[in-house]
Amino acid sequence: MSIVLAASLLALQGAKLVDGPQADASGLAAEYGSGVCRISVFGKDNDGERIRAEVSNRLRDGNLALRMTGPFVNKFRSEDNEANHPMTVKFDSGTSGPSRSGGYNTGGFREYVWGGWGAGEASDKMYNGFAGASSFTVEIDGNSYGPFTWQGKGAVYNAMEKCADDNS
Repeated sequence: MSIVLAASLLALQGAKLVDGPQADASGLAAEYGSGVCRISVFGKDNDGERIRAEVSNRLRDGNLALRMTGPFVNKFRSEDNEANHPMTVKFDSGTSGPSRSGGYNTGGFREYVWGGWGAGEASDKMYNGFAGASSFTVEIDGNSYGPFTWQGKGAVYNAMEKCADDNS
C-alpha cells in the first residue's frame, strides 16, 4: 500500500461523514431537485438512534412519498424488496392515512423504508395533514417510528408550499 493511500485512510478516520441535509432551527431540512420538493424531519428509532424521514412532493402531479433512513433499516435486509408493505403516517393532530404502496429498499448503497400515496386524493389528504401538525409517527409492518417533530404547527406544510412556489 502506498504511503499516500495509507495517510488518506488514516485521515478519514477522523472525518465526520454526513448523510443528507442538516436541520435548521425549526428542525426541518428542505431540498429541491428534478421537480421534487423534499422536506426532511428527524426522530429516533426504538433503539434511540437518530433517523430521518424525508417527505417528497412531485410538483407536476402532487404525488407524495415518505422515505425513512437510519440504522434501523439493517433489520429489514431479509425482507422481499418487491413485496408491498404499505405504511401509515399518524399526525399529532389526529389525522392519518395508509400509503397505497411501500416497502423496503435494502442491499444497495442507499437503504431505506418507503411509502407512496400516488397522485390524487390519498396524496392530497396526506399533504393537507401536515397543515395542522407539529409531529407524526410512522407505522409499517407492526413497527412504529418517531415521533418526528419540528418547531411550529404546520411548518412542514409551509415549507412544502414555499418550495412549490419557489420552483413552479
